[in-house]
Amino acid sequence: MKHFNPFILLIFLTSCSNDKNTLSNYSNFSKEFNTQKVEYPNKEFSINLPINWEFEVPYIENDKDILGLFASSKPNTKGYQNVLLIKKYKGDNGNMDLKSEFNFLLNQIQNHSQIKEIVDSGSTTIFNQEAYFFHAKTTSENNGNLEIINFLINSNEKGVYYNLTASTTQTDRFNIEMANLIHSLKTFKILK
Repeated sequence: MKHFNPFILLIFLTSCSNDKNTLSNYSNFSKEFNTQKVEYPNKEFSINLPINWEFEVPYIENDKDILGLFASSKPNTKGYQNVLLIKKYKGDNGNMDLKSEFNFLLNQIQNHSQIKEIVDSGSTTIFNQEAYFFHAKTTSENNGNLEIINFLINSNEKGVYYNLTASTTQTDRFNIEMANLIHSLKTFKILK
């Protein structure tokens, strides 16, 4: 009779439970929220947001932004919020194609002082059109440890892009919350 080694089982279980969640994992989780369809005031785009979220339009952060929407959950018991940000902006450094713009942004993110780790990055078909993403972990004393998944897609104008961002803190419901944010972003539609 062969002897069972519990140490081997422990190593197996530990290695399986430490897998990093990826964009693919999040987009395949089931969603756990009711939504409300929101159209940008000029009918530029629409998105389904969680029904109890607050949102602000227009949301402009800098002079390259053409339009934007900032949406957030109610704060949790620690005061942290889940956030979705949609910005349409003119590309930097004269980049006229999506991949060049993505590489420029990815380089900026990799050199940002609060970025702890780039989990994954590259192209994605999540929007049924050419798109790029990066998935990063941050460190922030004010906002807790965040995970961010950011998407870049073309608008209908040359050299103008949509930047879609999902951000949530690493709490015990982190995987569910990030999956819900990704499901919401997947409903994004350019209308003009």
